[in-house]
Amino acid sequence: MRFLLLILLFLTSTVLLAEVDHPLVGAYPGTSIKSYAVTNYAEIVLPHNKITDNAEFSSKSILGKHTGHIYFIEGEHSPLQIAENYLDVVKRLGGKLILVCRSDCGRNFSDELLKSRHWTRNVFLSMATFSQGSNEHYYILAQLGPDTHPTYIQWFIRQPYGDRVEIGQIISEPQQLQLGLVTISPEALSNSPGSSPAATSLGPDSAKGGDHPLISRYAGAKLTHRTDTEYTEVRLPTGIANNNKQVPHLTLAGKSTLLHYEASKDQSTLQVFRNYQQALKDAGFNILFSCEHQSCGDEQRKLLWQGSPDWNRFKSYLSNSNDKDDDYRMLTAHKTVNKQDIYLSIYVLKASGSTNVNIAHDIVELSSMQTNRVSIDTAYLQNELSRSGKVVLHGLHFATDSASLLAESDTALAVITDYLKTHPSQQFYVVGHTDNSGSHSHNIQLSKARANSVLQALIKQGISTERLLAEGVGAMSPQQHNANTEGKAANRRVELVLR
Repeated sequence: MRFLLLILLFLTSTVLLAEVDHPLVGAYPGTSIKSYAVTNYAEIVLPHNKITDNAEFSSKSILGKHTGHIYFIEGEHSPLQIAENYLDVVKRLGGKLILVCRSDCGRNFSDELLKSRHWTRNVFLSMATFSQGSNEHYYILAQLGPDTHPTYIQWFIRQPYGDRVEIGQIISEPQQLQLGLVTISPEALSNSPGSSPAATSLGPDSAKGGDHPLISRYAGAKLTHRTDTEYTEVRLPTGIANNNKQVPHLTLAGKSTLLHYEASKDQSTLQVFRNYQQALKDAGFNILFSCEHQSCGDEQRKLLWQGSPDWNRFKSYLSNSNDKDDDYRMLTAHKTVNKQDIYLSIYVLKASGSTNVNIAHDIVELSSMQTNRVSIDTAYLQNELSRSGKVVLHGLHFATDSASLLAESDTALAVITDYLKTHPSQQFYVVGHTDNSGSHSHNIQLSKARANSVLQALIKQGISTERLLAEGVGAMSPQQHNANTEGKAANRRVELVLR
């Protein structure tokens, strides 16, 4: 009972429409509407039995459109009188009574209905303890219409105090899921991102940039944040956290696009998520992992990004923390488009007390980092040597797994030569470094060979042999973590160290 009334709460927190009665059943005379809400294609639970004489609670889940009301009335109206009138409604509609409680639902009835469900639990506090305590209360569950497409009505009637009576009503109607609300356009990847049309239900976007060209927003959603990074490392989950609180994931490096949307308040996370699943499937994506509600575990995103500088990746608009009982669903998918690997995760969340559905697209287009953008000048060399006694020689490029200097290194070599000629008294170690790929002995040999190649190139420019000594330390002195592509690139370097 508590769950079903809190479902009603959730509905109130998501869709606040004109306060009108449902056309099927009018309000009890003299009542006022305390809360009213509706949600489309969502899941609720219907009980099979009371919890008395140690009976185990049993229930079933149904999907459809749910319209909820909370009414109240004050004066000389008993809960029994109101309950009998609703029982008469079922009789006049030709319905079938499934369960009726007359202050005997069982103390834990409402707890069992709420337990492990994914609806807001902190709004309808007045009904949260419906079946607890000694106050008079009634619960009615009835079925109307054919068994193939039934409509269900639930009433919750209680007298919490004095002469005030509260009535909860949920009408659940059959409803078919509307698909086709998400479109996929892989061919658009070759074009620059364009502006998407303004969301019809939530107004203009509050963030610039529009949708990613690969995948549209959910129809009617509003873009609230967009972050583009030309090259970075992104973690996408491929499983749930293990006993050590480690989330299996892909660590990907490339172009990152992170988008956040809000979908209109009358949409359920189920409807949104099913649309993304279907759209990705139709476009030929391979779903690597998906989870919903409890199967995602507690704090999936927080555990996924723990230890990363980007630990607060989703910021305030989609908190990194999620409870296993949240209305939360996500997936990770992959496709090769025009010989380019595209990975993405879709997160759908309706947080406790939230009015809208939050949707995040985390898209990674795999690519290699462009490494010829950092150059050096004599001022940089002098400042770094004065500050720390060593300097990284940016702009030096070698053939892969080789000590051969490439032609694009000539500009950097000219700057280094100029500095050495203007500081003739200084002597240096030329020290090579590698990442941790390959064996230790190979990396020591390669790093020393690269340092010697730089030494020989400087000697050819007129620098005295006595001023330079080449050495290699392999992967033993990294600048960054070798766990990702960006860190490995930074660790492959040659340094001048003052002797």
